[in-house]
Amino acid sequence: MKKIYIMMLLCMMLFTGCSNYRELNELGLIIAMGIDRSQDVENGYRVTYQVMNPSQLSTTGPSNGIPVTNYTVESKTIYDAIRMASTVIPRENDVTHLSLLVIGEEVARDGLNLLFDSFERGENARTYMPVFIARGSTAEDILGVIEPIESNPTKSIISTSENNQKMYASAKVKPVYEVISALTSEGTDLLLTGIKLNKDLKSRNQTKNLQDIEPAIIEVSGLAIFNHNKLVNWYDREMARTAHLILSELESTSFPISCDENKHITFMTKGSKSSIKTVLKPSPTLQVNVTLNSEIGETNCNIDISKAKVLKKLENDLEKEIANQIKQTIQIAQDAGSDVFGFGNKLSKEDPEYWKKHKKEWDKIFTNAGVDVHVNTFINNSGMITDPYETK
Repeated sequence: MKKIYIMMLLCMMLFTGCSNYRELNELGLIIAMGIDRSQDVENGYRVTYQVMNPSQLSTTGPSNGIPVTNYTVESKTIYDAIRMASTVIPRENDVTHLSLLVIGEEVARDGLNLLFDSFERGENARTYMPVFIARGSTAEDILGVIEPIESNPTKSIISTSENNQKMYASAKVKPVYEVISALTSEGTDLLLTGIKLNKDLKSRNQTKNLQDIEPAIIEVSGLAIFNHNKLVNWYDREMARTAHLILSELESTSFPISCDENKHITFMTKGSKSSIKTVLKPSPTLQVNVTLNSEIGETNCNIDISKAKVLKKLENDLEKEIANQIKQTIQIAQDAGSDVFGFGNKLSKEDPEYWKKHKKEWDKIFTNAGVDVHVNTFINNSGMITDPYETK
């Protein structure tokens, strides 16, 4: 009899259904969200939802349709906007596939404050998706651009940023939980990657952008510098890259330096290690130590790089250039009163008594602190040729 009961129980388990099962064509899969300042609701938000169009995911035949659709609603809170999206999205909202958050520059300058509360609260918490700032634009405009090569704006933004992070390092894909950590940690201010349109759209008709040989595209554009929770300035190009070097977050990049009049030699870095420290005596000084391995990627200077003394001079020149860029990068942060490198956070762990006594005045101490930079570079590879050719 016991065996019969066990068999009946197993059979019942086989016939259990999926009570929460939904067909794909019944769901509105929200893959990206843009947050801008509201146009009609006082102190509210204008939220753009990018919804995947499942019919365009079919691989059984060609499709000329756009793979995503954007819907926009306005509300006083982010959570309420998610609920209000049901007034425009013709399917049940599903945020479990949310993989990108874009914040308009105006919102960032007003202050992020508790903007991320709804993303880490409740059963639908999403803290692993990356966050970007729409530079000089709205998040709605950024998410409204369809490119010919990558027709999914969400994937285009993430892929471009990841590619830049590996190849040049002026961008970093930073998830929500890291943003919240920076906003809530003592002695650390926030850096966020900016994205923008490289040019104005010729038409709001996305089909025309797809057919343009030089279409409007979304590009990585510097790092947003925050003072506490408000955007106050930007790092651009080399300075954005150097900020990641200071933070020891640089995978690989390139450094062109002058070697003759109007001529350059370019180094490609592979592997770097950086450390920061605040030296308090005789006066507060921000200290940065960098060790960098590099190889020669290109030269248009007529120099004999087979000679050890020439390579040593090049190493010294590279060290001076990097040290100068580091000092400029830190100076920009000091002018903004933004400790985006976490000197204060490091100090709070190394000297908790000093930090407890001076943390309220750290912004002033950081702004007026001296800067001491030490760079060691090693040229490990000079390339396949040692004697650059000369033109006639």
